[in-house]
Amino acid sequence: MSATILVVGFGNTLMGDDGVGPMVIRELARRTLPANLRVVECGSDSLILPSFWRGEDNIWMVDALVRRDPAGTIHTLSHDQVISIPQRHATVHHLSLPEGLRWINLTYPDMQGVNYRLWGIEPDGLDLGERLSPSVEEAVSIVADRIIDAAKKQMNY
Repeated sequence: MSATILVVGFGNTLMGDDGVGPMVIRELARRTLPANLRVVECGSDSLILPSFWRGEDNIWMVDALVRRDPAGTIHTLSHDQVISIPQRHATVHHLSLPEGLRWINLTYPDMQGVNYRLWGIEPDGLDLGERLSPSVEEAVSIVADRIIDAAKKQMNY
């Protein structure tokens, strides 16, 4: 039996390149997806993630990720890499994605076995506006291709 995958796009589509996660989900929704793959847009609050989870083995996330590389650079982080990113905020009102995942693992025991993966796309700008920068927009279809390819590999296990 192949592993099931929920792909979640995080981000605010009104804040330029921060909307890259939902844009990848919209690109995936236009394609023929493997049977083991389900996609949803999630906005910017990681704590809502359990409401979308239907028991999938894997949750793959797409979000803007600032690593100080050129805009449009695609970072793929494993479960351990995502979970180990430190929380940089001093308040629970602004949890980072990794901190949100740690809280989810504490409060939803059924989700503790979920394997996370993150496709982070380096933003060019996070300013008010609904358009992605050209380099980030180009990365959208590349990430969609990579997600579909990775899901097909999961089906063969």
